[in-house]
Amino acid sequence: MARLALPTTKANLLRLKEDLELAQEGRQLLDEKREIILRELFSHLEDLRRSRAEAESALAAAYTELSDACLALGREQVARAGLAAPPPAEITAQERSLFGVVLPLLSWEPDGGAPPWGLLGTSLELDLARERFLAAMRRLVEQAELEIAFRRLAVELRKTQKRVNALQNLLIPQYQQTVSYMESGLEEREREALFQLKRVQSRREVPE
Repeated sequence: MARLALPTTKANLLRLKEDLELAQEGRQLLDEKREIILRELFSHLEDLRRSRAEAESALAAAYTELSDACLALGREQVARAGLAAPPPAEITAQERSLFGVVLPLLSWEPDGGAPPWGLLGTSLELDLARERFLAAMRRLVEQAELEIAFRRLAVELRKTQKRVNALQNLLIPQYQQTVSYMESGLEEREREALFQLKRVQSRREVPE
């Protein structure tokens, strides 16, 4: 590990020691951040697996009900009933921050009232299919929130690990080696200065 190319002076030594202390504190903070992000990732992974399974199950149930509605009414009648449905509610997004990582908070609140079509030309299967698809959409929104959060946390974890590695394997050893080199150099200078001072004093003490 090559040391820093700085003149060996007391001022530089003091500054390097301060920088080294800051680097070590920074590494400790990054270690703590990495551990917290890891815990969040594992927590999100479990939630994501559950959410995916629930979303797949909800979609399967919705398509089963839709198939039953098509058998009961015919595809054209189901399509006509679908035209009466209002535009879907928008997904609203908020944010929360975890160690500077912006995580989404998604919500979706559809109209939970009666179906938009009348009783004539429809069936219970169609009403059930609508309810199933609304439930599936809620699951998909939850899954999307978890997917985005998981990916952002994973990216931040990689960045944090790179910073930890740079501090631990490059910057801190470089500072430590430079500090050690400067301390040795300054001690050697002090010994030489003391030796020269003693020589001067001894010459002065020699009688003429």
